[in-house]
Amino acid sequence: MSPTAAPGHLLRLAQQVHTELWGSRIDSLTGPQYATLVAIAGWDDVDQRRAGQLASLDKSTVAAVVSRLVGKGWVRRVRHPDDGRRRLLTLTSGSLDRLAEVTEVARSVQQDILAPLSHSDRREFVERLGRVARIEEADVAGQQYEDGVLLMRTAPGYLIRRAQQVHTALWSAAVPDVTGPQYALLAAVAQLGAADQSRIGEAASLDTSSTADIVARLSAQGWVTKETTANDRRRTQVRLTAPARTALHALAEPVRVVQSEVLAPLGPDEQAVFISHLQQVAFAKRRP
Repeated sequence: MSPTAAPGHLLRLAQQVHTELWGSRIDSLTGPQYATLVAIAGWDDVDQRRAGQLASLDKSTVAAVVSRLVGKGWVRRVRHPDDGRRRLLTLTSGSLDRLAEVTEVARSVQQDILAPLSHSDRREFVERLGRVARIEEADVAGQQYEDGVLLMRTAPGYLIRRAQQVHTALWSAAVPDVTGPQYALLAAVAQLGAADQSRIGEAASLDTSSTADIVARLSAQGWVTKETTANDRRRTQVRLTAPARTALHALAEPVRVVQSEVLAPLGPDEQAVFISHLQQVAFAKRRP
């Protein structure tokens, strides 16, 4: 399957688009921090575990997010009135008004990530994205407070992140030897033959630091080699080793199965349309 049609690759690109849009407009909160605040505002009796579940964050991430929100004065911890061992999370005085202000900008980010799609396609895409993200497992349908915050169940940025988490979980179970980004880099090198890290990173849709880290790891594992070019000793090219080529061949079927499982909640006709829409969203930042 071509990377430009692989849902896992496209979801990663779409999340990059959302992250860039968010970061360019909202510097007071990250996306995960905002999702955590919505979880605290939107449901009763939310502790750290519940906040992580609703915001789709793992234990270590939500712990760090909550600590930052407490430090920034957005959130406070209070003892549960009936269980002194539990600490509930509540918004501090004035935080709900501040959250509403951020939401106005966050709403524009959600609109802009869908901008490549026609108005008639957007609702359909978000509904299908929710199914791919297994949104019913997130238990966010019962959001109680909806004024001044995004609805998690219909926010494309949140759904894209959840869908990518679904892909990561499926990938880890079926392809334990390499991560998705590592596979993307190996596939890029296989396609290019031999190239410098900059070109490889661009082909694999990886930033400079991620590309350098992955090349170093794969080099240590004996999957790629770095060679100086004949006409410029300061330049190095990355090339696949024979074991890597063998591994890529063996991984082709498990990778195909993962991509198929990501789209399993959709019917065959829906899958084709969804991929087309996801491509428009994912490659928006690459248009001139």
